[in-house]
Amino acid sequence: MRRENTRERLTDLALWVVLGSCVLLRSDPNDGGSWWWVGTGVPLLGIAVLLCRSWPLASLVVAVTLSAWQTPELFTASYAPAMAAFGYLSGRRTATARPALAAFGSVALGGLVLALVLEDLWTWFALLITLLLVVVVPWLFGRYVRQYAQLVSTGWRLAEHMERERETAADRERLRERSRIAGDMHDSLGHDLSLIAVRAAALEVDASLGAHRQQAARELRQAAADATARLRDIVGVLREDGAPAPTSPNGESPAALVERAREAGIDVTLHEDAAQTPLPPMTTRAVHRVVQESLTNAAKHAPGAPVRVSLAYDGTAVTVTVTNGPATGAPSSASGGTGLVGLDERVRLAGGTLAHGPDADGFTVTARLPLS
Repeated sequence: MRRENTRERLTDLALWVVLGSCVLLRSDPNDGGSWWWVGTGVPLLGIAVLLCRSWPLASLVVAVTLSAWQTPELFTASYAPAMAAFGYLSGRRTATARPALAAFGSVALGGLVLALVLEDLWTWFALLITLLLVVVVPWLFGRYVRQYAQLVSTGWRLAEHMERERETAADRERLRERSRIAGDMHDSLGHDLSLIAVRAAALEVDASLGAHRQQAARELRQAAADATARLRDIVGVLREDGAPAPTSPNGESPAALVERAREAGIDVTLHEDAAQTPLPPMTTRAVHRVVQESLTNAAKHAPGAPVRVSLAYDGTAVTVTVTNGPATGAPSSASGGTGLVGLDERVRLAGGTLAHGPDADGFTVTARLPLS
């Protein structure tokens, strides 16, 4: 802040030196000038420079007043640079144009009254031309510079706001995907706990077991039921309000997904290698989401384009690749662009990596997920 204030003071000092030099050059008595104007004009220009940052229009009025008292032959060379400079700074630093327009109108009207009194309209026309060329044109240029700077500043603020909105939407989508993952784990774990409770209930009514073992089976069944209820309560906090019920079966295979998409009218083909070992639950759900989201995006953004789905296993990971060609029909309205963000979160939490983007074949989504 101190450095900025020092720079402003030096700039104002340089402006005063330049404008004062113009007065000095035309105020030599041997050249038709007057030293009285030096003692009056130069300090007043200094005051105008000091006022220029807070009241730029007042500085312009000072310069115009000084020039009005000068003789016509000394007018242009003495105070024209000051009027042009303060005219530009007034346009650059004034928020609204009405005060300046009112001042210009007042000067023109005052000159007209004076010309009518002196019966010298030619002087008034010369005043208008001088006001237009020396003051109004620099003022318009200053207004243009100010408005351009405001436009650039507004554009940057809008870009920053849009970037924050995009980041907020991405964070919201990541949380939503984690909620889906929690729901998936609830469905899987809840199923296992339910099986434990059913088997414990069978042991509880088994007559071949003693009372002590039946009591242990009863406690096991009750513990499994309580764990299922707590799991439902915990995951229920993460679920979105009003979230619709899933429209696809839980644990649906990629082949079933592709078949349903084909029945819906999508030109889709599947190439899947034989898996050597069963996939972990997180990886299975991640593969399902990659294929599901990719097919949805292909149908939305590239309707009518052929889609290729490939699943390749290399012993340590499974690579899912979904490629769609260029659209042959009109795409639907643009979405929020957060589907791939959620997909990336799903793959990341499963320990894999996701890549997506346009290529020579159209648009490709590639996910690599670990087998263990």
